[in-house]
Amino acid sequence: MATPDHLRNRYIDELLGATSVLASVESAAVAEAWASGAVAEWAALGGAQDQLAKRIADHSPLGAALITWMEGGPKPTGEAEWVDDVGRHELTRSVRLIDADMANEVGVILEYLAPSGERHDLSVTISGGAITGIAVGPEGLAQAALEDERDSISVEALDIGDALEIIREALRSPIPVLSAAAEATLPLVIQRVGVADGELAGFAQVSTNRQLPERYEDDDRYAADVIRSSMRAVLAEPAPDAVEAARLAVVELVERNDPDALTVFEVAGIDAAAPIDTDTLVLLVGAYLSPKNLDAHTDPQFAALIELEPADWVGVVLGMARAAVGTEVDGRSIVGFINKAPEITTSIPKADAPHLAWTFEQMLFAWEVTGVLTDDGFVSNAARWLLPQAAVAVWS
Repeated sequence: MATPDHLRNRYIDELLGATSVLASVESAAVAEAWASGAVAEWAALGGAQDQLAKRIADHSPLGAALITWMEGGPKPTGEAEWVDDVGRHELTRSVRLIDADMANEVGVILEYLAPSGERHDLSVTISGGAITGIAVGPEGLAQAALEDERDSISVEALDIGDALEIIREALRSPIPVLSAAAEATLPLVIQRVGVADGELAGFAQVSTNRQLPERYEDDDRYAADVIRSSMRAVLAEPAPDAVEAARLAVVELVERNDPDALTVFEVAGIDAAAPIDTDTLVLLVGAYLSPKNLDAHTDPQFAALIELEPADWVGVVLGMARAAVGTEVDGRSIVGFINKAPEITTSIPKADAPHLAWTFEQMLFAWEVTGVLTDDGFVSNAARWLLPQAAVAVWS
């Protein structure tokens, strides 16, 4: 079974590859954002502070130094052109945005200037006293806000000290579920405003008891019937050769103790030590359609994944089974499958699409492991047969 150590090791491998971007970043602000994302994901995986830097120090001393600084250590040194700017961004202006239509929400925008002359802005949205959104980017956020013509928006200059205290106070409140981008930027906000570890209410907390919700058999049975009626011909076909190739690939991954493969077995509630036949492969493909265990996921991922309903999965299964081999699949395309499926009478609102796309992206690795997608995220030759078989199997 997958363990937190497996997941952290997988993340370390991914991070080691990502350190190569540090040689080409254009400013310290970008490098700091990179380190912030690295620290955020490590914390979400339950990794201890200072261990991430130690794990990558031999491979990327500069990456390790940035992470150490993000966690409160000394400023990094090195030959990168931007390294002298790290930690030296001067806060030159702050403004507050208040929307009359959203009385419980306030936006604080901080403008920064580096010794090199590079400028950027950091925006923090606070609702009900808690941070709900963070954005970092080139200068212009504050100016754009000042020029906003909406009658409901009021913009006022804010004393820098007051601005920092507003954000510090918000960090002392429980942090709700954030978008992936906001969560990745949270350590940078903590570093910039100078909040001590003991003052933080908690990192990316969500309101969940980590219990899987009760499944409704009628909903599952209905979803399986939709798949049967829509894909009757495919369900009657014998398994193509690509399915056997996918099964053998899973066997090899398990023999190598591949963390992604072990995680899929855990989600499906299947013992990875048992023989892996075609029926087992089918159940693995359907692991996230009816999950038995989501302990491998962070709290925000868990909270999002349990919101997925059979109707969502019906649209995904039908869309991918009907897609041409070689079709690229990501979160956005999956939302498109749901909205285009004639069997689904509702569609995903535009406002909900980014969050739903992110949610599906948390499980796509499982379909790469089981051969539904190729290693680079394209629909495989086995997908057309495996997906409807998996949906019927796990919902029946």
